[in-house]
Order: sequence, then C-alpha cells, then structure tokens
Amino acid sequence: MYERPRLVLKRRAFLAMALAVVFDGVLAARLVDIQAIRAAELKRRADDAHLRGVPLAPWRGLILARDGQVLADNHHIHSLYAVPVQTRGHRQEESVLLATILGVPASRLRRRLERRQGFVWLKRRLSDVELAAVRAQLPALPGVHLTTEVARHYPQGTLAAPLLGFTGVDNQGLAGLEFRYNQLLAGRPGAVEEEVDVVGQPIARARQVVRPARPGDSLVLSLDLHLQAVAEQAAAEAMVSTGARTVSIIALDPRTGGVLAWAQRPSFDPNRYREFPSRDYRIWGLSDAIPPGSIFKPVTVAAALATGAATPGSGYFCPGFKVVLGRRVNCWRPEGHGSQDLAAVVRNSCNVGFMDLGLALGVERFYAYLERFGLNRPTGIDLPGEAVGIIPAAARVTALDLAVMAFGQTLTVTPIGLLAAVAALANGGLRQRPHLVDRVVDAGGRTVRTAGERPLGRAVPPEVAALVQEMMVGVVSQGTGKMGAVPGYRVAGKTGTAQKVVGGRVVKGVYIASFVGFAPVPGPRVAMMVNVDEPQGAFYGGQVAAPIFSRVMRAFLTHLGVPPTEPVRPPKAGVPAMVPNLVNLDAADAVKDAEAFGFPVQFVGRGRLVVHQSLEYGGWYPAGTVITATLGSRPRVYLEWVTVPRFVGLSWEEAAGLAFTLGLNVRAGVPRGRVQEQDLPPGRQVKAGTTIRLVTA
Repeated sequence: MYERPRLVLKRRAFLAMALAVVFDGVLAARLVDIQAIRAAELKRRADDAHLRGVPLAPWRGLILARDGQVLADNHHIHSLYAVPVQTRGHRQEESVLLATILGVPASRLRRRLERRQGFVWLKRRLSDVELAAVRAQLPALPGVHLTTEVARHYPQGTLAAPLLGFTGVDNQGLAGLEFRYNQLLAGRPGAVEEEVDVVGQPIARARQVVRPARPGDSLVLSLDLHLQAVAEQAAAEAMVSTGARTVSIIALDPRTGGVLAWAQRPSFDPNRYREFPSRDYRIWGLSDAIPPGSIFKPVTVAAALATGAATPGSGYFCPGFKVVLGRRVNCWRPEGHGSQDLAAVVRNSCNVGFMDLGLALGVERFYAYLERFGLNRPTGIDLPGEAVGIIPAAARVTALDLAVMAFGQTLTVTPIGLLAAVAALANGGLRQRPHLVDRVVDAGGRTVRTAGERPLGRAVPPEVAALVQEMMVGVVSQGTGKMGAVPGYRVAGKTGTAQKVVGGRVVKGVYIASFVGFAPVPGPRVAMMVNVDEPQGAFYGGQVAAPIFSRVMRAFLTHLGVPPTEPVRPPKAGVPAMVPNLVNLDAADAVKDAEAFGFPVQFVGRGRLVVHQSLEYGGWYPAGTVITATLGSRPRVYLEWVTVPRFVGLSWEEAAGLAFTLGLNVRAGVPRGRVQEQDLPPGRQVKAGTTIRLVTA
C-alpha cells in the first residue's frame, strides 16, 4: 500500500529534475546565444542605443601631373543628417518642411526619420541655396544636423578626364585612376562618438571618443599637363576637320614607358560626369581592340630580321597581288610596286612584300614574336578595363591567315598594346610596361612607391631595332608617311588604314586611319600613336592621321627641349610655305617655330601661351606673311560642352577673348564698350561653338 505513493513521488521528482535540466539547458543556450553567437550584434544595438557616431571623412589623396600641377583635389561640402530618436513628435512637420527645401518627397524623409538607428542621412552634398535655407530653419528642426564632408574636384575640367575617372557620393573611385588606386587614395574614415541618453541627447561630462580620419596617399603621374593640352586640342580639332567618330592620341616615353599624354574625343567633365553619356567614360585606346592595319608592319619586319627570315638585302617583287591557297589578295596599289629591297617594302607599305615576310617566318616564329612584343596579353598598364586583342589560335592558322596577319589584318590589338610594341623598337628592342603613376606620396610628402624602370624583356636585338628604326625613317622621308614629317628632326613612322570589323564582319567603306612613330632618331624621346576612327572623306592614315602626328610631335619635342637633329632652312620670302601650329606654345617657342617656317610673328594680348593665331595651321601662305598671335594665361582646350560664363561687366575685348578661349562665339550690335546683357544666362551648359548675343554700351 505504500508502493503507490512512493512511485508517484519518484515520478514527480524525476519530472522536476527533467524540468530543471531543460530549464538549465534553455538558460545555458540563451547565455551562449547572448554572450557568444549574438554578442557582436547585441553590442551594436546597445551602442546604437547610447552611443552616437558621426562619420569623419578622410581627405582623399591628390592626383598630380609630373610637374606638381593638380589634376584632382578636394573641397569641403555640407550634408544633412538626423538622429531619429530626437525627432519624435516632430517628424511629420519636419518631413514637410525639409521636403520643400531639399526637393525630396516628404514620405521618403518621414521613413528615414522613423528608422531605429542612431544616425541617418537626409541629403548629401547640399547646394549653396539648400545650405542657406537649412541653416535658416535649423532651430525649427530638432534632431536634424549639418556636417562637413569631403568631395572631389577636378580643377583642369575635361583635361585627361577618362584617365582620371571620377568618384561617387561617398568619394569612392568609380572609374579611371580614381578606381584603380582607390585603396591608396581613399585613406581611412574616422568618427566622433559620444554617449547619449534615451532621447538621444548628449550626456553631460560623458566621454567623447574621436577616431581621426587618415588622409589618403597622393599619385604623381608621368603625364605632362602642357603636352596633354596640346594633344587634346589636336584631338578636338581633328574631330571637327575629319568628321570622325573617335580620335585618340597616345604618347609614351619609350625609355621608361611613362605616359606623357593621352587625349581622346569624345570626352567629359569629371566634375559633372552624370551629364555625359557613359560611353564617353571609356578609354578608347585601352578598352577597344582594333584591326591595326599597316601600323602592325614594323612588328613583322622586326621578327623577320631577328629570325633571319629576311635581311636588308632581300629582294621582293610586287605585281599588285599575291595568290595564297587559291585566294587572290591585292596590294593597296593595284599596279604593284615591282622589284624592291626590304627597306622599299617598308617604305611603300607593300602588302605583297609583307605577305612574303609572313610566309617566310611561318606560324611558329610569327607567334613567338607576337609574344615577345607582348601582343598576346594585356600590357598591365595601371588603368582599369584593359582589353586584349583577338589573335587566332596558332593551330588553326592557315597560310592565307598568316599572309594577311603579316600586314595587320585578321587580328586585333589595343592601340596602347601596339604602341608599347613600337616603343620597344624605339628603345633598342627593350620593352617597358606603360604606366601613368610614377610615384605614390603619403600625406607627409614621403615617396612610398615608385613605378620603376626595369624592362619587361627584350623583343629584338639592338641591331635589329636600329635597322627597323632606319626603315621607318624612310617611310616618313620618302614613303607613305611624308605628312608625318617634323621639320628639323629625323622621324620614324608608319601609316595605317584598316577596315573596321563590326560584329565579326568587315564593314566596307568604314576605316580607322592611323599613324604610329617616334622621334628623334637616333635617341627617341617620344613614341606616339594617332587613331582616327571612321573619318569622313579622306581615310588613308597618311592623309588623315599623319598630319596630326606631325603637329603634336613638333610641339612635344619643342616643349621637351629636344634639339633639332637636322638644319631647318626657312623658305625665301614670297615662296608658298605651310603655316605651323603656334597655339599652346609659349611666346619664345612660337617665334622660333614660326621663323623656321618663314613667318614673322607679332603678339597681342597678355599671357605666357599663344591661344590663337591669325593664319590657320596647315594652310599655305607666302613666306614672310606676318602671323598675329594672341597671348593668354591658360592652354586653350577645345571642349564639347562649355559652361556659359558671366560676360556682363566685361569690356567687349575681354568678353571676346574669354569666349574664344572657351570655344564660344559672341556677337554684338555695337562691338565696343562694356557688356550690359547676354542672351544666355551664366552657368548654362551649351555646345562648343554656340553663339551668344551680347548687348554693349
């Protein structure tokens, strides 16, 4: 009779123990969850409840030209944020008031003010008008605060814009060098943290923790600002004169691989990049692989000489075509070139001669030299988005493919890749990696990294490079590249005209005109490539790209202080002579260049650089005709879009000079006195070349 109560007691004790074990297990699991698994999250929630942090933006590193001129710097801007817990009881009226000031829907602002966070952005980068309005209303906006941030600024406008890139709302790099070197440039953000009570108010005498921001490192480029301005002006003018789709000019120092200038049109202003189509952000000579055409031929002849497949004394015959595997392939000259030695094959850019060279090399050796010149892979230049050319697999290459590849068809390369290969010929056969950043400097001015000048390898022996240099000099002095000549200098060059390939098919009547070369010879200081994509009218590289090369190369050599290698004899007075380009040269160099061509110069205006010349560059006038050169203080750069300046208050002469420098036209009923009115308001974006009507008195 006692067994039953005892059994019940045992069961109750067991149940109590089981419940205790379960309770302890749940408690232990909860403790593990709180103290281990969710510790970081719970700490963050606790910190959010009693700590408020305001971010401190770091000072982004500068981007500087080789001479220290600033290409990208920073300025302070104001942004608006809120502490949501401090806005309780005021959110509806605050949302409505801020919506009228900021142009943001009140519903969106209300949702932000209701977030369970210690800090929310309301609007970043306030305009001056918004800032003034917010400051006036701050007493009526509890929980709403202003803070200072750092924003990027590009003082040179469109100059080198695709190379520099731009930054986003958080000052993070989104394109170009800004993206490629973002980790170095960005620095480290900081914050100011303070303890707050349950309603978000700072606790008196509570500690405030300041984590200072660390400024980013700065980049010093190989880019020369003056040379960049010269190249950009030439590219902009070529867009107009040729009707091209794209114009690209790239210049390297062949001894180091440093980029001296890289200009392209179309371009954009990185200060207002959202106003431009995204296609303008692309770096054309980097992100697009093109059929090179005849500018590829120096690589073929160098490979043939280096392997013994050809010698300077080798003979060739061109009847105007060659039949390979039953297919007739024409030379560019229908009547042919007849008997030639190797130098003449290069000088005449003879396709038949180059087919013979390609077939003599064979697939294995031809592909080996593509690799030696680095044409089968990216150059490794310090820019994002580098493309790789398309080269057929060697195992599938036929004799016909090889013959055509030898003169630059059936394969594609990037302009920067081919320029680097030609620069190796200018550098005695040694390849250098193209680069833009020469050195990285920390906030204290100490150099923390340099580009270095160690060669990537030898493409061809020095004696082969010297032979090819002389053959390319013949192209300019006697062959298809005569319009690429620079008076006073021995120039090596090669013309190219390639049919465009779109969607894998050759498009008839659509061309890329090119010229690649270097100067002076011997001892080249500049290697340069000019590409004109889809020129209208004339389309041969020797007609379209060579004159651009001549003009830019002359300005480069003058600016770099390279002494002439040949005497220049000015023509006699009255004899027709070609007018040189003086724009963007300083006064002394302008006089020197003009007199070398047989033209005296007179100056008007004030400044260091020529911004306009009375006789058009490239035109023919009797020697002895006076060129009137207008001086200014800044290089003249042709833009596609221009911000209308404030002309009111300027004299007519000042207004006309300012308009010309910006690429605008001005008209007035009475062109004298001071400007009283202008028909387009200051700050409006207009196309370059727009006419603005002024009222003067």
